[in-house]
Amino acid sequence: MRDRKAFRVAFCGVMAGAMAALMLVGTLIPLSTYIAPMLAGALAVPVVWELGAGSGWLLYAAVSLLSLFLAPDKEAALLYVLLLGWYPVLRPKLQHITRRPLRLAAKLVLFNAAICAVYALLLFVFVSPDLQTEAETWTGPLLAGMLVLGNGTFLLYDQVLARLTDRYVTKLRPKLFSHPHGI
Repeated sequence: MRDRKAFRVAFCGVMAGAMAALMLVGTLIPLSTYIAPMLAGALAVPVVWELGAGSGWLLYAAVSLLSLFLAPDKEAALLYVLLLGWYPVLRPKLQHITRRPLRLAAKLVLFNAAICAVYALLLFVFVSPDLQTEAETWTGPLLAGMLVLGNGTFLLYDQVLARLTDRYVTKLRPKLFSHPHGI
């Protein structure tokens, strides 16, 4: 029993370190504002699979705090905190919605609410001058187009998480953990 607790702490610690490093290093490259939080969120998949959603939520909370306090790119940090960090933890529960159109609608509602919250916070609370200057040029059709592209990108990310989970379970997990019933 004690070894299992030690493993849980060590596994979550290593994953939190990797996720925080992605968030910090990812902000050094301008195009990685969206990629770094996606990759960091995807690293939650093994934790949720092996240790459950409770450990996934704790991991999310730890990396969220580290990202908010340490990451220089607040847009990337907020994308992780308000969307891409918790979504991989919640995704297995959403998959239990049996009707595909309803499941898809739930995912898109969550995405759109989160993305609106991210940019509202960036424009009005964290006040990013660069983003405010850019926002002055936004028109209705441009915003609608960006939202459509964002929804499409989110659906692609959802598919990547599904395939990543499948690959982890079928290919990587058997090599890492020889015990057939988990850790």
